[in-house]
Amino acid sequence: MIQISGKTYEVLQDYRNGWNPEAFRDRYSDVLERYDYIIGDWGYNQLRLKGFYRENHPKANKDTSITGMVDYINEYCNFGCAYFVLHKQKEQKESKDSKEKESSDSSQPKELKEPKEVKEPKESKEVKEAKEPKEAREPREPRERKPSRENKEKEDTITKSGS
Repeated sequence: MIQISGKTYEVLQDYRNGWNPEAFRDRYSDVLERYDYIIGDWGYNQLRLKGFYRENHPKANKDTSITGMVDYINEYCNFGCAYFVLHKQKEQKESKDSKEKESSDSSQPKELKEPKEVKEPKESKEVKEAKEPKEAREPREPRERKPSRENKEKEDTITKSGS
């Protein structure tokens, strides 16, 4: 875990010892605060940082969603380079309700954290359903095409001149 600019990040993946906290602090920019994930990759002894949104974020698209992380690494990073993946932790707001909840939940065991090594983010059922091949969808009936006014006038003139 690292804290920078009031945000806390957790290292999810550290490939080939790419994680270097000092280099990250030097390269970090406030622009990266808007992203849910940050990928840092090394090329020519320089650290490059790229932000990604969580899967269901309203601003996420194919290139900025974390589901495209593997594509980004394969296409834009040097082959076999060292890299790391950070996940921004949600800000915890202390309130009376949350403190009461914690005291009532203390008798129950806390959930175990997910493993730090994550190869690829899990896809939700909604995304898998959306990626369903076109053949599996029910075929639509073709719509009846109505001729435009210009085409209708041309047909009328051809019919009149032909008779």
